Amino acid sequence: SSLRQHEFQLYLQPKVTLKTNQCTHAEALVRWHHPRFGNICPSAFIPVFEKNGYIMELDRYMFEEVCRYLQTRNAAKKEKLMISINISRRHFQNPAFLEEYAEIKERYGIADGQIELELTESVFFNEEQIALVKQAVFRMHQLGFRCSLDDFGSGFSSLGLLKSFDVDAIKLDRIFFEDIAQKKAQDILCWLIELHIQVVAEGIETEEQLDFLRTTTCDMVQGYYYARPLPAAEYTAWLEQFHSVE
Repeated sequence: SSLRQHEFQLYLQPKVTLKTNQCTHAEALVRWHHPRFGNICPSAFIPVFEKNGYIMELDRYMFEEVCRYLQTRNAAKKEKLMISINISRRHFQNPAFLEEYAEIKERYGIADGQIELELTESVFFNEEQIALVKQAVFRMHQLGFRCSLDDFGSGFSSLGLLKSFDVDAIKLDRIFFEDIAQKKAQDILCWLIELHIQVVAEGIETEEQLDFLRTTTCDMVQGYYYARPLPAAEYTAWLEQFHSVE
């Protein structure tokens, strides 16, 4: 009933390209505004939905919300945005979900490359699952989706995954930037950024963190330094203001 009543709302957090200081990318996030309980934190309901299977319905709902937003922006003849959206490991029990997502994308007239599907390390929990995901990543590209690995570095198998999976981008977990003043942390970051794959630095909150990233070849930055996740309409207004200032 909460899905039908649109209590789940699309929020967007900007990703700023360091080289140009422009924003043509964002991450889609969900917020639940419940009429009785108020704002419910994602950490309170996402794990529950993962367990009971409702996460697949929520993911599909959010995917369509992203398509609806992009359709409106494309119709306004604005610069094309690329939006990334998380998908649950539950989907890989039946990878045919990609065909449904592709049909929705086509229905809204969304161009190839405008949507990036984000995977986390939790999808790679056994050999059988790894084989399914590998096939799914190949199919994602065939259907016009980009694919990225989220929270890179938060687990223990990240480097091995990069060897095996043809992802378009990695998002460096905020843990890398908590002690940015230390040379060891800087050396590790520089090495990761030079992996010849698009890199997004996540969780950037301070000028010190940004100054260091400007000395590297990091592609994009996401975090509170630029903006918190914003309701879709507020994100649009933020985008216009950000580019007008630049």
